[in-house]
Amino acid sequence: MFFRKITVKSGDEEFTLEVTEEEYLKYYRPWWQQKKHEQRNREAMEQNGYTEESYEAWRDNASEEVGIPDMELPGVDELVEKKLLLGVLADAMDSLLPEERELAMKVFGEEMSLADYADMKKQNPRTISDHKRRILSKLRKFFSEHGFEVDSR
Repeated sequence: MFFRKITVKSGDEEFTLEVTEEEYLKYYRPWWQQKKHEQRNREAMEQNGYTEESYEAWRDNASEEVGIPDMELPGVDELVEKKLLLGVLADAMDSLLPEERELAMKVFGEEMSLADYADMKKQNPRTISDHKRRILSKLRKFFSEHGFEVDSR
């Protein structure tokens, strides 16, 4: 039978254990992988300006106690609602002609300026602006027909 020596550290204490290969694969390796995953998450958050305390608060869902706005994961209801809304958005985009969809994706999705899009297509910016207005009108109509309130700005 093959044994492995593993070292477990907790604070100032350190333990060395001998475990079988089966025990290692079943218990310790997943535990070690989880610890490494948490360490990488913590390091990534610290690189983005978060502190050790804010990471631990986020991990423990106690972020508001240390002055960090609510960072709780969304609930199932929110996820379902977002998925439904994304489906409606996909249907709305499918209702457009291919060239209209491209304009919408570039200008609204990728936030490309109308002037840059006009240059790319070698068209007059006013023409592109008119197309954009027409596309917005189509999308407003689509959403209102599907029961969504649409701001008509």
